[in-house]
Amino acid sequence: MSTPPAAPDRSATAPARPTARLRRLAAVGLLAPVLALAACSGESSVTADPTAPGTATTATSGAATTQGTTPSTSSATPSTPATTATSSAAPTKAPAYSTRNIRAVIKDPDLGHTITALRLSRNLPFPKNQPVGAEAFEIVGVKVDFRAGSRYSAALEPSMLSLIATSPKQNVPVTAEFGKSYKAEPLTTAKRDDRSRGWVFFKVDKGTTASLRLAFNRPAYEVSTTDRKITAKTFSVVLSK
Repeated sequence: MSTPPAAPDRSATAPARPTARLRRLAAVGLLAPVLALAACSGESSVTADPTAPGTATTATSGAATTQGTTPSTSSATPSTPATTATSSAAPTKAPAYSTRNIRAVIKDPDLGHTITALRLSRNLPFPKNQPVGAEAFEIVGVKVDFRAGSRYSAALEPSMLSLIATSPKQNVPVTAEFGKSYKAEPLTTAKRDDRSRGWVFFKVDKGTTASLRLAFNRPAYEVSTTDRKITAKTFSVVLSK
């Protein structure tokens, strides 16, 4: 795990959080039981996968051309032979979306959290009512498994995640704009000794290269029973190279 470089002007970093107070369990016997999501063992690929059949479309952009029509000629100078203007540029197709299974793990040794990225989706289709966004951004989806540690009362929240791209350089926070559009099960907060699994989405610049990292931006904490201070730190893992 490594600490990513500082984000440029365009980057949206996770907002600073005030130092939180944590409660530490007094004895092992007081551990709360692990809560598992019912959908984990039998989730449907149609409702949980944003790239399920029926949700993906391939968008095309560029100048429209009319087939079977004779191009116009210029008659401004009769003494000069007329020239025929033809367009050889074909419409540019948007990159096709793709989804693949991955296993990229982040572990926080101080809090005992484990964050696992399970699936990565690229070039997800933009909602039809957002043409401007479709021209400027790409939607990336990541299916994540949260397992919060049992030692402290520190929860894992989706807002603590961000997506780091190397070209162009970006540090992009989670967006809540697209979950309903893809009928994807959203990632929810996992409290102490709890588990959550679902999708998070990021809006990166159009033309972002394949190299992506998932970052967990841990805020600072102070343990109430010992006054121990746990400093803020960013952990990251490679999703694709």
